Amino acid sequence: MTSTKPYSIAKRVVWEAYQLVRANRGAAGVDDETIAMFEQNLSGNLYKLWNRMSSGSYFPPPVKQVEIPKAKGGTRKLGIPTVSDRVAQSVVKLMIEPTLDPIFHEDSYGYRPGKSAKQAIAVTRTRCWKYDWVVEFDIKAAFDQIDHALLMKAVRRHIKESWILLYVERWLTAPFETADGANLPRTRGTPQGGVVSPILMNLFMHYAFDSWMRRTWPQSPFARYADDAVVHCRSLAEVQSVMQAIAARLGECGLTMHPEKSKIVYCKDSKRTGTYPNVQFTFLGFTFRPRAALNKHQRQRFTSFLPAVSNDALKRMRQVVRSWRVHRRTPATLDELAQQCNTTIQGWWNYYGAFYRTAMHSLFGYIDLRLLRWARRKYKGLRQHKRRSAEWLRKMKRVHPRLFVHWRVVGVSVG
Repeated sequence: MTSTKPYSIAKRVVWEAYQLVRANRGAAGVDDETIAMFEQNLSGNLYKLWNRMSSGSYFPPPVKQVEIPKAKGGTRKLGIPTVSDRVAQSVVKLMIEPTLDPIFHEDSYGYRPGKSAKQAIAVTRTRCWKYDWVVEFDIKAAFDQIDHALLMKAVRRHIKESWILLYVERWLTAPFETADGANLPRTRGTPQGGVVSPILMNLFMHYAFDSWMRRTWPQSPFARYADDAVVHCRSLAEVQSVMQAIAARLGECGLTMHPEKSKIVYCKDSKRTGTYPNVQFTFLGFTFRPRAALNKHQRQRFTSFLPAVSNDALKRMRQVVRSWRVHRRTPATLDELAQQCNTTIQGWWNYYGAFYRTAMHSLFGYIDLRLLRWARRKYKGLRQHKRRSAEWLRKMKRVHPRLFVHWRVVGVSVG
């Protein structure tokens, strides 16, 4: 039996898209429908979505605008689509990713299968040893400023299915709904928080920056993660020219280099002894700067230009630890506290412990201090005795060295 639908969309793809949305969880959109509510009539909801998408009659609802506080003040506007719309966007992402991802530059690391922020840090570390200079830059409100006409030109170049083009255009222009219920029309940007937004951002940046860099500055390697990038240069003259050229290129594409978050950096180490104002930069939560290191025989100390967890990232992690309010949870056992904390600590260690591990020790010491406060409230014998409570913690580490993730990786010495 032939389908009477104008667009051929397999029901299996809609099911796969729903599985992705379910795995990513996420909040309700403007209709206040949660994933659990959507699942109460799952087959009906998925059929209705497939039916509308296949007939061309699917119109995305407004995107719920949520303002998230930034670490250094101000807010970031996130757009939260409805559960149903996230499924629809996931359908399109599943269809276009196999076509688009292979064309992207190998040094584009954000939101891509098989690519990660840790890979970007590793390649940047290696290049900082080879190149004396870095342009570090960030694009101001990149997701909000993407030019729709330029983006659709890029999409049409690679995607030929008319239904995908139709829905991408509709998502780009779907209005924001603010907390007070007002609808804000959109003429630029792709909402940060949308399922299809990251791949659209990568496609836009592929033409705005990646392939342009390859053409015009092939001698200057770079690593880009969404709107954050570093470019390596051999001389001060070159790095100044490159920074100027990037700013002009972004301007041509309707984007702005962030004035406070963009700068020229000298990769100072034992062999590079010049004096310049900027000798550090932060990229993806790691601060690159001159640091003490040991040679490969672990005997001779020297200065190398290396990444380690940034102070801002450490501050955010301490805030999370504080929010656990461990000292108030005196009914819990130490084992129960470990079970509740370890998943988060392991996640931090997996990422930030990948480079210059000792920089994480201050955080682990902070976690131990919170555990000491808990112990002094729980056990009367430790309340007025700091030395005794420190001895108790050392004993716990000796007896249960694998209880907490950070005890396993650091050992008894911290605390």
